[in-house]
Amino acid sequence: MRETSSIMRRAALLLGLAALWVCPALAADTVPVRLDAARAAHAKGDLARAAIELEAAVAELQSRLGKMLGDFLPPPPTGWQAEPVEIQSLSGSGGGLAVTRAYARDDNTLNVSLIIDSPAVAAAAAQLANSAQPNTRKVKVGGEDAVLRWDSQGRNGEVLLVPGPRILLQIEGDNLGSADVLSEAAKGWNLAGIKKALPQ
Repeated sequence: MRETSSIMRRAALLLGLAALWVCPALAADTVPVRLDAARAAHAKGDLARAAIELEAAVAELQSRLGKMLGDFLPPPPTGWQAEPVEIQSLSGSGGGLAVTRAYARDDNTLNVSLIIDSPAVAAAAAQLANSAQPNTRKVKVGGEDAVLRWDSQGRNGEVLLVPGPRILLQIEGDNLGSADVLSEAAKGWNLAGIKKALPQ
């Protein structure tokens, strides 16, 4: 009996290791563990520990989401250098998440931002609705309404796009030769991927 039990334990261990080998992403998912720990701490009245576990779970989820959304940012224009994608929680400014990336060529710069679930989305939507501003005109990006602002003297501008109530897409540029650089960069947004990843 003992030998049989030992064999069964070994078999179970091997099956478990095989599962981890086949699906390492699930093995590395600590979010359910964090949530269970938060629930247990809350049940014991340890609110501080519950908050720590929840914050860790949120941070991991935001990191994963940010990495996924980073794949939907426009690629750098030909001849431009791209910085790594940055992910930033906006909990200190009303909530949400920002995924950004900077591109540069000599003294020309582009800063691309994808912002979700933030008060900034509603503010940008209001700006889109009122495009009667100096140096501003409406344009189309992937079939979506957008606003292009361009200052020819300062050689800077931006493109704003709100493809859904949760999403703000922005490209800011400095020391550019023309507004065409902004327009061409905006064509690189993967709008289909963004909308699929962020259902409204």
